[in-house]
Amino acid sequence: MFINRKGDPVLLPVGSIKPNPNQPRKKFENDQLDELCDSIREFGIIQPLIVKKADKDSYLLIAGERRLRAAIKIGMKNVPAIVRDASVEEAALIAIIENVQRSDLSYIEEANAYKRLMNEYSLTQTDIARKVGKQQSTISNKLRLLNLPEDIQLILSENRMSERHARALLRIDDDDLRRKVLQRILQNNLNVTQSEKLIKDILLKREKEVNSKERIRYINYKLYVNTLRKAFACINDAEKNAKFFQDEKDDYVEVRIVIPKNGKKQGNKIENIAIT
Repeated sequence: MFINRKGDPVLLPVGSIKPNPNQPRKKFENDQLDELCDSIREFGIIQPLIVKKADKDSYLLIAGERRLRAAIKIGMKNVPAIVRDASVEEAALIAIIENVQRSDLSYIEEANAYKRLMNEYSLTQTDIARKVGKQQSTISNKLRLLNLPEDIQLILSENRMSERHARALLRIDDDDLRRKVLQRILQNNLNVTQSEKLIKDILLKREKEVNSKERIRYINYKLYVNTLRKAFACINDAEKNAKFFQDEKDDYVEVRIVIPKNGKKQGNKIENIAIT
């Protein structure tokens, strides 16, 4: 449970506030920062920063790094802040919750923030959902985006592609194919609907190719067995007591031909052929 939730804002020197190394937001757009600077010049900082005491003369920033950066950029000496007596885990949670609720995080940053809460603080998806006020399925879907390779995540972020683009790429299970599709999307400037159709068409084509190969493989398997049956027919003309056994397995068919020796009716097995 967070401590001092209702603390009153105080003015702190900007130089006394240290950036949070665990800030979930990693990328700050210059144009958005400039817009925030203009807003602060006209109206000031409406929502105080959130900090925790670091030592006697300094504070650790929990939430509000964009506001702090903007304040420094326009030359403010002091900023309003709420000082909270928060643990490391609480500080991380506050930073994520504040960013998520203000929609300040990209979907990749948000997913990484949830992953960090799970890995470093042993929180479950249900715990996180309850703390950030979202459905557990929303947390799960965000985390699935991290199944994409890091280079693809970076391309998505740098090109400001939507979360639906990322989800569409998740339908592809081959990373190399994902990269090729992503390049086609970028080169042709495809929107989400066009990208989803492209991926659907590619997956249908690949499914048809796989089915075709399986059909050819099945036909070949039948040809192999029939060839052995024809060979056995020749053997059976000479050795009436010869036996032909066919055993269907899950992944292969086993064919066994038994030919009697020295005129005996029941001979030894001389060939055991497994066709996969």
